[in-house]
Amino acid sequence: MKTYWNNLGRREKLAILGGAGIVTLVLLVQFAILPFWEEKTRVAKAIEAQEKVLEEMNAQLAEYRLIKRDMDVIQKAMASRPPDFTLSGFVDRKARESGVRSNVRTLNPSRGVSAGTYEETMVDVSLEKITLRQLVLFLHKADSPRDAVRVRKLAVRKSAESPDYLTAAVQLASYQAAAAPGPSPAPPARKGG
Repeated sequence: MKTYWNNLGRREKLAILGGAGIVTLVLLVQFAILPFWEEKTRVAKAIEAQEKVLEEMNAQLAEYRLIKRDMDVIQKAMASRPPDFTLSGFVDRKARESGVRSNVRTLNPSRGVSAGTYEETMVDVSLEKITLRQLVLFLHKADSPRDAVRVRKLAVRKSAESPDYLTAAVQLASYQAAAAPGPSPAPPARKGG
């Protein structure tokens, strides 16, 4: 091989060295530089994706903390209630305290969503012939964070009978411990035959 190299002319040696240099450069680019840039791009995209995941997790953590705080407030309020607390009884008492009990046309309790050990309870109250002052006083007394009771919906319109009075539909909501499911009824007996 050495004699072959020595027998080559200067131009041929430069051509071979130039070719070897180009091949070396192509191999370097193909197997070192391109994989490096591709890996760098892949890592940058992976970091960007992980940053988005982290941002989402931080947002969910903040939301969880708010929900946890609200649940702690609700649990504290529920613990301070008398054992025989009912939302409809609470609303009826607040209607009496605010002087609008005689204006209550209907008071309908209902159940909302059940979430684990708690369930939402609601009461729809329809008030007729009340003044704005009476309505505000009732809402102030009935919307009670201390008792975990809140106004969920409110619809107010002028009374059809007298423009001096209002008609209001109020939905109040609270939470209570979910009722334990009772035993399921036994299946009907089959008749032998």
